[in-house]
Formats: sequence, C-alpha cells, structure tokens
Amino acid sequence: MAFEVIRKTTIIATDSLLTLANGEKVEVACTDFAPLQTVHSAASRLNARAGFKEFEITTPDNGAHIIIKRNKQ
Repeated sequence: MAFEVIRKTTIIATDSLLTLANGEKVEVACTDFAPLQTVHSAASRLNARAGFKEFEITTPDNGAHIIIKRNKQ
C-alpha cells in the first residue's frame, strides 16, 4: 500500500499516517499535506496509542518538507 493523503474537507493527518506500511519512509511537502506541528501532534497521539515510537517525524529544511517513518514493533 502506498502513502495516501486522506482529505475530506480537510486533511486527516492520523488517517494519512496510518496508510504507511511498517518500515516505510516518505518525504512530503507541508503545502501538500499539513503543517509540521499538526503532523507531530498526530504522530504523538498514534505513538501513545501504540505504546512505542511507531512514527518518527523529521524535517530536513525547517518544516517545508516532512520525513515520516513508520517503525516496526
């Protein structure tokens, strides 16, 4: 399954993150997805629910692009 941006009227960051397969990593522009803080918040909620650091969020350019990695347990 490929990474998908789930959008109804607005982007649903948590549902979008869950489309990543275990071990997959993707780089996306914030303008195409969501602000960095929104993605951090979504990843934090999902990580708390999973009980481990399932999603890692980094940025190579101060938030213009986001690198999202889904870790295996």
